[in-house]
Amino acid sequence: MSQPIDLSRIHIKSTDRLNLKRSIYSINILVEYAKRFNITAELLLYGSTINIHDLADPEMFITPEEELKIFRRAISLIPDPKLGLEIGRLHNVSAMTRVAIPAMFCDTFLDAMHMMFKYIELTQTYCRYELFIKGDYAVMRCNELIEFGDLRRFLCERDTVSAYTLCCNILGTPLILKEITLTYPRPEYARAYQDVFNCPVVFNADRYQVIFDKSYLTARLPLANSLTRNIYERECKRAYSCLHEQKSTLDRIQQELLFPHKEPPCFDKLARRLNMSTRTLRRHLSAEGISYKALLGEIRKNKALELIASTKMPIENIATELGYKDVANFYHAFKHWTGTTPSNYRKMNTHDPDLKPCRDDSGARA
Repeated sequence: MSQPIDLSRIHIKSTDRLNLKRSIYSINILVEYAKRFNITAELLLYGSTINIHDLADPEMFITPEEELKIFRRAISLIPDPKLGLEIGRLHNVSAMTRVAIPAMFCDTFLDAMHMMFKYIELTQTYCRYELFIKGDYAVMRCNELIEFGDLRRFLCERDTVSAYTLCCNILGTPLILKEITLTYPRPEYARAYQDVFNCPVVFNADRYQVIFDKSYLTARLPLANSLTRNIYERECKRAYSCLHEQKSTLDRIQQELLFPHKEPPCFDKLARRLNMSTRTLRRHLSAEGISYKALLGEIRKNKALELIASTKMPIENIATELGYKDVANFYHAFKHWTGTTPSNYRKMNTHDPDLKPCRDDSGARA
């Protein structure tokens, strides 16, 4: 007979790494949903490296930058303010099949959580998850692996609805929640959250977390079957290995630099995070024909161009998000990259008449 689980000692975390190879499933779901509004795949994917034929390839991967770019375009094109909630409904098992199926055959809900956390990089999330016990309740806390910025509401809605629906499917019964706290302002359609979660939802909170009764963790799952779980976990392990094989030093550095930092890590700190000496790191970069400074500049440049062209975020805020303490330095770097000012670049790359003018290099209104 198995020993009872001491829930008071439960505290598990998912990985704090954002995978640079992401499945095409999320984009496929968006494309299908956009068709309801007569928005074609070609229109939604315009300006990206993805074409409609890629959507039929289950082994097609894209980068986080490319995926987030398409998310922003979808938000601008699809006239549905509840887009994140609706995509979340469609996103659960279909986008997380390789992890969701073996999780369903685990013995308990806690075992399923362990399975999901172990292979979290096979899902489409941009969050790190932490599960712990507080009194009579289990708390699932979520932390952003990158700065969500203007995508915060969409990504949180998508992931929360997706995860909640998946948990209900795993349990075979609705998961009754005590509370959800979210770190963004209350939307005009907040009532729709009640229809989905049927619990108090707090907006503008300090933390993004979901709280439920800890007794769910020991609940035996209706499909529990160790043999079936092992069969499907083999496929999970194979997919996980493929995702990580032949990852270059350049990939690993880009992965680190995608994390939100008050300022980019110095070279020594980056080497420590990669578990190698500075000498070894320099040798790897040299072999790949790139310097750390050039790589950091390229990542900053791409993020700057994306945020300026596809959002209404003030230029000063973008500079801060990219790690520039002095906004003037950002303007100087931007003009070096593009030959023009951020405000002029925004005008040339958007047709949105509602965009507010920003200050140019001289400080005058553009």
